[in-house]
Amino acid sequence: MMRFGVMCSGTVFQQWQANAIMELKKHGHQPVLLITDCREVLPRGLIRRFINKNLHTLLFSVLENRFFSPSAKRLVSMESELAGVDVLPCRVDQKGYSEHFRESDISIIRSCRLDFILRFGFNIIRGDILETAKFGVWSFHHDDEMKYRGGPAGFWEIYHDDPVNGAILQRLTSKLDGGIILRKGYLKTLSHSWTGNLQQLLTVTSMWPALAADELSGLPDDEDSATMKISSTNARIFKVPGNLQMILFLWKLFRNRISFYFHEFIKAEQWNVGIVAKPIHEIAQGDDFLKSGEITWMATPEKHTYYADPFGFVIENNLYVFLEVFSYKEMKGRISDFIFYINPDRKLPPHQGSWNPSGRRNPIRVGEETGHLSYPFILEFQGERYCVPESNAAGKICLYRFDFQKLIFSEEKVLIANVDAVDPTLVFYRDLWWLFFTDRLFSNTHLNLYYSDRLNGDYKPHCLNPVKIDIRSARPGGTPFIHEGNLYRPSQDCSKTYGGRVIVNKVLHITPEIFEEEIVRAVEPAQNSHYHHGLHTLSGVGDLTLIDGKTYRANWFYFVNQCRKKFLAKTKQRV
Repeated sequence: MMRFGVMCSGTVFQQWQANAIMELKKHGHQPVLLITDCREVLPRGLIRRFINKNLHTLLFSVLENRFFSPSAKRLVSMESELAGVDVLPCRVDQKGYSEHFRESDISIIRSCRLDFILRFGFNIIRGDILETAKFGVWSFHHDDEMKYRGGPAGFWEIYHDDPVNGAILQRLTSKLDGGIILRKGYLKTLSHSWTGNLQQLLTVTSMWPALAADELSGLPDDEDSATMKISSTNARIFKVPGNLQMILFLWKLFRNRISFYFHEFIKAEQWNVGIVAKPIHEIAQGDDFLKSGEITWMATPEKHTYYADPFGFVIENNLYVFLEVFSYKEMKGRISDFIFYINPDRKLPPHQGSWNPSGRRNPIRVGEETGHLSYPFILEFQGERYCVPESNAAGKICLYRFDFQKLIFSEEKVLIANVDAVDPTLVFYRDLWWLFFTDRLFSNTHLNLYYSDRLNGDYKPHCLNPVKIDIRSARPGGTPFIHEGNLYRPSQDCSKTYGGRVIVNKVLHITPEIFEEEIVRAVEPAQNSHYHHGLHTLSGVGDLTLIDGKTYRANWFYFVNQCRKKFLAKTKQRV
């Protein structure tokens, strides 16, 4: 348990700030001091407020709170939740742009023996206040500080057509924007809605103080891992946009919204599966783009279906490919398999003549699941073949063993219950089994990690979950592989579009207490192929690699379903 203080203006907070405090309390951390700003704010009449407005930024000032205020910024009272917490009214001395706390107040704060202070009040603070708590003063910056310093939060990403919106929770230092990074994440920029973009930024990051406090409370007294993550940004400092910039911003919002709804209702994804006669490590370390001449695509799926998420294994000269078959009529996926004969001469370039489909069973039922099934992840261990499909509708992750006589998978064990896991992926590395997945609520951004000493053993959550928050490289995207002693993990880059490309991550450190990986390269879809709009699976099968590719086409069933979802959502909001 950690003792913390909060810099604020009283017991009224924005909703996301209140959520952060309540999340800390749920994790067992105790608020013991409210450090309030007692500077007197003189009321100003309408005329005085208008005179004091900067006419250069008047349009932004008028529109910000009237049209771009998300529910996460709604004011709520926490008087009852913070009853019994000591309150210390403080005044600060202004020195340039910086605010310095007075020594008498700093002495009182030190006497409270705080582990950290969460800053939800005051402005740019410097001086001894930064060292009064064991782990310092924590502050949010809801942009990627390596690109956008200053503010407004989540604004300039839309203005500059940046598909990714970063955010950090940092421990402040005397250097402006040079804090110690406690948590950092990357989300998809909601370019059609600044309100929505702010809402997701504030909501997602509100849990970070609790996660950082959990991590630091588990460290020995003489160890602080966060000291190694100091921001070294020299990015441009952005300010409130001028009137002309605001007009251009409004035009971009309008344009982006038209594009968003066109994609949302008209452009249905159409995936197909291909085979490449190369091992996965060669593709992961080769050219940036796949070469269309090296890909053998399966026969075009029926009009209202698509094939995706291929995995497989080889028995003699037969390649068994398991994949998702998604139906727009049913709006549900299932697992099916295709069996291909492999030409013994692997040096021949792949083409339809050398990959002959010999049969198909449709559908293959994995266990008794009746909901949506996808991502049939395959692994081989001790001569057995296993499958861990995505079945988040069932609320569990199951391990299935392949029956060589019946040629089907049967349930072996529930690995994790009560979890809405997306794209579960297993790998054995350094004496432990590691299970990666995202959850349905944050399916493209929040990577979770579990581990066990046995394949069918009890899996424990990593203490840093989610171990990574990154729209560019969190969600699993195929078969992890070990090459030259290093573990590599394919993942999906969903920053520009869902399943836009595959990112190959090199795992630098992985233990029950630590996880760190770095992006080593991106694998782009084959540009001269029909399926050049996306790639989200690299699946190794010996010296072959299975992939999938995306294109778009209009689909009536998709359009009707999207309209139904929007109508039902609005109906529920009215109710």
